[in-house]
Amino acid sequence: MVQLQHNIPHAENKSKVHISVTLAVAVSLVLIMAGIWNAHKTGQIAEENIKTSLQLQRLSDSIRFHQESMSSAIEYALTTGEAHWHNSYETSLLNLQDVMHATDMSFSNSIVEKIQREHGKVIALERQIFDHIADGNQDSAFSLLASDNYQDIKIEQEQDALTLRATLDRKAKSIIDTLKDRLDRTTLALVMQIVLIVAIWLYIIAIVRRWQRHQGKHSEELTRLAHYDALTGIGNRALFQLRLEGAFQQSRRDNKAVGLILMDIDHFKDINDSLGHDIGDHLLIKVAEELQKACRESDTVVRLGGDEFAIIATNIDKKRDSAILGNKILSIFEQPLQIQTHQIKTGTSIGLAFYPDDAESADELLRKADMALYEAKRHGRANFKFFDTAIEIAARNKANMQADLQIAIDQNQFALHYQPIIDIAKNSVIGVECLLRWEHPEQGNITPDKFIPIAEESRLIVGIGAWVLRAACEQQVAWENKRLPSINMAVNLSAVQFNERDLLEQVEQVMLDTGIRENQLTLEITESTLMETEGDLIAKLHALKSLGLKLAIDDFGTGYSSLAYLKRFPIHHLKIDREFVKDLPHDSHDIAIARSIIKMAHELQIDVVAEGIENQAQLNFLKEAECNYGQGYHFGKPMPAKEFEDWLTRYSNQNYNNIRAIK
Repeated sequence: MVQLQHNIPHAENKSKVHISVTLAVAVSLVLIMAGIWNAHKTGQIAEENIKTSLQLQRLSDSIRFHQESMSSAIEYALTTGEAHWHNSYETSLLNLQDVMHATDMSFSNSIVEKIQREHGKVIALERQIFDHIADGNQDSAFSLLASDNYQDIKIEQEQDALTLRATLDRKAKSIIDTLKDRLDRTTLALVMQIVLIVAIWLYIIAIVRRWQRHQGKHSEELTRLAHYDALTGIGNRALFQLRLEGAFQQSRRDNKAVGLILMDIDHFKDINDSLGHDIGDHLLIKVAEELQKACRESDTVVRLGGDEFAIIATNIDKKRDSAILGNKILSIFEQPLQIQTHQIKTGTSIGLAFYPDDAESADELLRKADMALYEAKRHGRANFKFFDTAIEIAARNKANMQADLQIAIDQNQFALHYQPIIDIAKNSVIGVECLLRWEHPEQGNITPDKFIPIAEESRLIVGIGAWVLRAACEQQVAWENKRLPSINMAVNLSAVQFNERDLLEQVEQVMLDTGIRENQLTLEITESTLMETEGDLIAKLHALKSLGLKLAIDDFGTGYSSLAYLKRFPIHHLKIDREFVKDLPHDSHDIAIARSIIKMAHELQIDVVAEGIENQAQLNFLKEAECNYGQGYHFGKPMPAKEFEDWLTRYSNQNYNNIRAIK
């Protein structure tokens, strides 16, 4: 959504630039076409005006030339007395008449009409002069030429001709001036068009440059969004890949190692669930800030996702250098972190791997750092582990075992064994704990402590646990149908099972399907499971109790449960962990712990089961401490169903005989 909103103004700017450029091109084309048309039109007008001006100039020159030619012909005729000049005169007359006609056609003026009217009178007199010359009457010709009438008409004709030529000259000059003015306007228009086009394109260039700058900022922003975490501001997985490849190249040049430090925040989900995601986000921001302070400038701190962080450390000479950084990171969590109004106490687990010693590629290095991180978690968290081959072998074995577990489920390789639980005061069997066994076809018996953690991690325990619960309940009902002594069936629930949303429905359905009596089923839940349970723990325990079954806390004393919680748990039994039983009655600390647990449980109306009883001395101490029930090899080992039936018969008969003997 953020990315989409960020792209909207970018798309709008791009659209504006596109529209502006399109308009600029269109306007420029219109201006250029207008300039071309204006220049073309001006050229046409110039051509027409020049033609007209030249024509008028030629008319003016022709009138002067032919008039002079006619006058010259008369003068030569009078001077020489030769009549052939009359032909030249008539020829010039014809040409003059043609010119006057052309002038009248292209230039309407009253002077032309007047010249044409007066011209007939002059022509008549001048022809009379040529007639006198042809008759040899020179005196009469001179007399006519010198007459006042002829001279007046001739003078007037000359003045009109001069006026006409002057008019023609002015007209030609006016046309040229008009053309010059037209050319000046056209030039000005073209200059203005050029200026306008330049201004438009300067504006477009400014818009494009501004868009390019915005595009550059947009590209930088996209790069930042692509390579940096939006919440914490540090690098993300994309930057991690780039920087890690760059670190590999630098390592090959400098012949120094690259360290990859992988870490996450312990119980981060619980913080989110209990305090809210806003506090969780601020915690991530705080951790990112502290990690950057702890690292060198040359190191790269990234958030890979969720609460998982990675640090790429370059120029490492020794693993000890990265160990120093690991300790600095652990020290961040030594004191509670102040997040708004909350003091949050958490921790971290760290895995370290190195290029090129541990891996030759980014994916392989990340995988091996993750293995080391898992190993750190497996060893109690709040520590760091270096990758080594033993971790990889263990990971490979885990993967193989996980695959074998799936086969074991499909091929029914699991079996149930049963270990008796004894009423210490009465020395009678009151129940059994159902224990899972795996008979591998190749590896033989695999102990639960090896495969249960893997089954829980892979969530295969959900299916396995459902089978265990159903099979145990069926076995308890089968024993009752055989009229064996009525005993309670205790079934362990893993943390994964207990956190299943439909656990209540599953248990209720199994009880209905198998027909087990309500008070004959006990669900054992480890103390650590209760402490790490999601959601409303108390409500969940009460819901299970409402089915009529019993609840027991297993391995009590190892999970650091709060007594305030314990008094609210609707439980029937506490099972003292074997760690507090094995050194009884010699270890004073175990004596104090065992007595305290028994006394506290009895005060809360809770019965106590001691696990791991292996000798009579332990049993005597627990009996003296008023422990309710006992379980261990001193009474009986875990046995298959048929073997337990035989054991139960023998134990019951022996106990019966002992009672009779006492009586």
